[in-house]
Amino acid sequence: MNSNIEADKDDNKKKIQKKAVHKQPSSKAIPEEIRDFLEKLPEEKRFEIMQAYAAKLSIIEKSIIFSGPLPPAAILKEYNEIIPNGAERIMKMAEKQSDHRIDIEKHAIKEQFKQSGIGQKFGFIISILGLVLASLLAYFGHDIIAGIFGTTTILGLVTVFVIGKKRQKSELKEKDVD
Repeated sequence: MNSNIEADKDDNKKKIQKKAVHKQPSSKAIPEEIRDFLEKLPEEKRFEIMQAYAAKLSIIEKSIIFSGPLPPAAILKEYNEIIPNGAERIMKMAEKQSDHRIDIEKHAIKEQFKQSGIGQKFGFIISILGLVLASLLAYFGHDIIAGIFGTTTILGLVTVFVIGKKRQKSELKEKDVD
């Protein structure tokens, strides 16, 4: 009976080793100097080292980083090997994205000009109303209030134009840097 238990233990050990052998890296993945060293070790030590090496290999990760709308040519070539016309499809996608971005920028610029024009028109109307109101107040003898209205209207206009020009210049400088 003891011999059966020992035989079962031996069979289990062989099964475990066979399963683990499948996880070992191929001999091509191991440099020749290391293979020579491993052959001189006892089988159990060799097995432990191979397991540790296999675990280490599974942790190694390769990453490629690129910027821009298109991957490098080598990667495009690999896409062609995997997907029929893969590189061409990626190129079309990049071209569509570029066209879309250009259309959005054109639309945004038109809207900014439109908003700017509307803002200038309303600003002009408000400033004229402020000056007319100041003139009417002065005409009817309310000189102090007329002076306050006229001064604040003119100071407001000057401030808006000066701040607007400074902001415009700083935005242009930021775009030049980018």
